[in-house]
Amino acid sequence: MLAKILFRILTAILIVGSAVALTGGKHKITAGASTEGANSPRSQSQPGSHFEKGDQYLDLFRAGGKAQRTNFEIATGHYIKGLELATGDTVYYTNRLGYAYHLERRLKEASERYAQVLEMDPPQPLTSRELDLVLRLAPRLYVHSKEFFRLEDVAVILHPEMPIIEYSLFWDDDIDYPADNDPTDHEKVWIEYDPATGEFVQLFTYFHRAILSTEKAGEEAGRHDGRARVNVQWGGHGSLPVGWKNIRPEQISVKYEYVDKPAIIDDMRVRFDMHKQSVKSPGHPLAKGWPTRFNGDWDNYITFDKYVDLTILIREKKMVMKSQWPNAVIDQYFLDYQFFPKREWPFLSP
Repeated sequence: MLAKILFRILTAILIVGSAVALTGGKHKITAGASTEGANSPRSQSQPGSHFEKGDQYLDLFRAGGKAQRTNFEIATGHYIKGLELATGDTVYYTNRLGYAYHLERRLKEASERYAQVLEMDPPQPLTSRELDLVLRLAPRLYVHSKEFFRLEDVAVILHPEMPIIEYSLFWDDDIDYPADNDPTDHEKVWIEYDPATGEFVQLFTYFHRAILSTEKAGEEAGRHDGRARVNVQWGGHGSLPVGWKNIRPEQISVKYEYVDKPAIIDDMRVRFDMHKQSVKSPGHPLAKGWPTRFNGDWDNYITFDKYVDLTILIREKKMVMKSQWPNAVIDQYFLDYQFFPKREWPFLSP
């Protein structure tokens, strides 16, 4: 008997205008649709009672308030017991557990689970044709002319089954979080492409947990050989697609599966108002020499006129691989420093 689907795959994709589906070949993903077939880890026969409770708590503990720690320990307890009893493919669950540990900065435990994930489902190198695709579709990054932090690293993960590419961006730091114990600020951009032609289809950007996408971004990319433009917020590096101004503030949100009310994310206007007054920790010793506020008006804050060529870093760093498990690959193969994990694909739950 097939195990009960533990939670629906949701998305916080924001489409301005008519809905645009993530499509390609035999795959078709729309908001809220499942991407999993009969061979998916979550459709294998499993001791479902443990994983059901574990998956539920993995969503709840992130919004658990005072109960967060208790919920997390319950979740990991169910997961570990479920993994011990399971006889089927557990790669999805193992990755989910590693991701949960990583979110809590329990790095040793996270890395142990990530290593198990990649032992069960090893990543693959890109072919020369796939590398050409990654470079040809690499987004065009534009930052503020007075952006303080440089782009330190970029890792690229090509999904082995879906026509989508992740570009993980690692900025030197985040202007508001000098003491978060993360040496870089991890951000993401995804490009969907047509698997038959290799042509650009859609852009998704990560903006402080919300996933943004607009039709205008696709139209603009079409005028630049399929390379989408991504505007990067000053200091905090939230990624913005062309047309982001038309996204209503209440749409910029993230929805957890077992939390009824979506979390509203501060939009650019709110962030400008804050940065105009002060960054969050202006006197912190680790922020010595950093800007303490944004000096400029609103129009200047949203002017992105300095180009950052991703293709140079991709060629230089050579951190490219094919896998369903980006955080695990980055942890095990690419970076020798701690990074904060982010949602792995735009169609998955946070």
